Amino acid sequence: MIDTRNPARPSKTFSRSYVAPELQAHLDQGGTVEEWLGERTPIASLARISADRLKGDAIGVSRQHRNNARNAALHNCAVVVCYEDNNITAAKREIIRPAFLQMVKDITHGYEEETGIPLKGCVAVERERVWRLPRDFIALQDALVLNGSGIFIEDTNSLNLVDDDGTIIAGLVTSGTGEDEVRKVQKRTRRNAKDRAEEGAVPGGPRRFGWLGADKRIGRLTNEKKDPAEWPYLVEMIKKRSDGRSWRHITGWIRRQTDAHGNRILTARGGDWSEQGVKGAITNPAWWGGRILDGEIVKDTKTGSPKLGRWEYAGPEQDEVSYETWKQIMSGVYAHRLHRGTQPSPKASEGTVTRAGKYLFSGTLRCGRINDIDETCYSKLNGNKGTGKNAKYGDYYRCGDPNCRGVGRRVDPVDEYLEELVLSYLDKHFSGTAPKLTPWRGKEKLANLLMQRKKVKASVEAGEADWDDVHDMITRLTRNIKTLEEEERDHLKKESKGNLLRGWSRKKWARMELDEKKEIISQVLTSVVVLPVPEGRSDKAPFDPNLLKVSWRKDKKTSPQIEGQESPPESEVAFSTTAVDRDLHV
Repeated sequence: MIDTRNPARPSKTFSRSYVAPELQAHLDQGGTVEEWLGERTPIASLARISADRLKGDAIGVSRQHRNNARNAALHNCAVVVCYEDNNITAAKREIIRPAFLQMVKDITHGYEEETGIPLKGCVAVERERVWRLPRDFIALQDALVLNGSGIFIEDTNSLNLVDDDGTIIAGLVTSGTGEDEVRKVQKRTRRNAKDRAEEGAVPGGPRRFGWLGADKRIGRLTNEKKDPAEWPYLVEMIKKRSDGRSWRHITGWIRRQTDAHGNRILTARGGDWSEQGVKGAITNPAWWGGRILDGEIVKDTKTGSPKLGRWEYAGPEQDEVSYETWKQIMSGVYAHRLHRGTQPSPKASEGTVTRAGKYLFSGTLRCGRINDIDETCYSKLNGNKGTGKNAKYGDYYRCGDPNCRGVGRRVDPVDEYLEELVLSYLDKHFSGTAPKLTPWRGKEKLANLLMQRKKVKASVEAGEADWDDVHDMITRLTRNIKTLEEEERDHLKKESKGNLLRGWSRKKWARMELDEKKEIISQVLTSVVVLPVPEGRSDKAPFDPNLLKVSWRKDKKTSPQIEGQESPPESEVAFSTTAVDRDLHV
């Protein structure tokens, strides 16, 4: 089963699959899939919504599943597994739909991978929920062909996507036409946005900080009227930037502000402010009534001056900020971009890579300092290359939060100590364990397809069949073989990742690449909290064994525990270990 939801960062955009609730209830009572199905054919229910505009727990896809279950019953079928892609479009090639891809794989093999529940096809409220691009239509059709059943139910109608009776051609034409229609809609949308911008109409999209949301009862549009509670804070941020204050300073300031009720001032989406969010709010021309389209300020075609919108915005008299203020702010932004250069130098590129992926414990280390809003920071410490007067101390880890950035540690001592700590833990808990390999479920199917293609080619070479007659068959066989080979490679990668800890030895560690080592660390460590150097102690004090707090993974559902291996004792789950000899303040 797949589930891309993250409880720590709730989002409307997610993909998941799960056993149909009715079947799950029967299984929970001790029943079997066969008993529940009876004479009915097991199929999957696919639900997808491009833009989830409803408030609640994915109401739209839930409605689709409910309709799919009713429509499946009309054809003596039963929904056994539900797949859903919420807030994900099917019209863009670059967008991945995890639930759809997983459903196609499961239909190809005839059962859901984790539970083994059989699948003979799928049902959807309309074909556009399943495919809009030709490649997706072909992927579903190939899966139904390889499954051997070919069941696809659209609304209340059962369509034959397997037999070449004209339905296949109709499906491809519909899919191709859908792709053309998508391009037309995108072009129409861009044209409409341009027309509305030239007219000064209120732009759509989500609510921006400083403005009220929509209210149909009084006819108010989103971002049309100022929010009296937020507007003063937006103006103050603009003034601070105009006065030359840094993005970091402004971010720290807004994160410390509270309203009359003692509630913190959050973003329009209810989250904490970041430097990027502050920069986006201040540089958006909407606050002075302007709008950017295709990288340029929209101007009045008659006067050449910026076209002011029909929404409430700042004025120089009441707010003391204006278009001129924005130009002053943007001149600094553009100057910084010019200083950086449009093409990074080789040295700059190397630095970027180094900061992102060179350091063994970046991403694991967390800041333990109390930040400007009296909370434990707990932000990630990133690796940085030592420069200037600190170069002699070597590279260092540093907190990247704009409200903190006060905790730093030298890389070499941290890596040396924590690496030995991890290796000792692995020696104790995973030495002598044997790798556990799960056979790939498509091995036999792939072998059969390879044999079929070989026989077809042999018949052509022997003169028993004409190439024109078997061309389409060869094309489909080759496409299916390629799909299964890709799936096999993905399976092998997954197996390799799952067996990183099995058969453990220090020689294995020495042969690993950095990304593999970081993967192992993430499987055994939850985090390492770096505590600040106590007041009164020199930042050049010797190595201190009490300033790194290590937390080991102990949850069997998330930890890569091996059968027969004990979980770490409670004393090993969270304890203080060591710090390095320097707390950098940069």
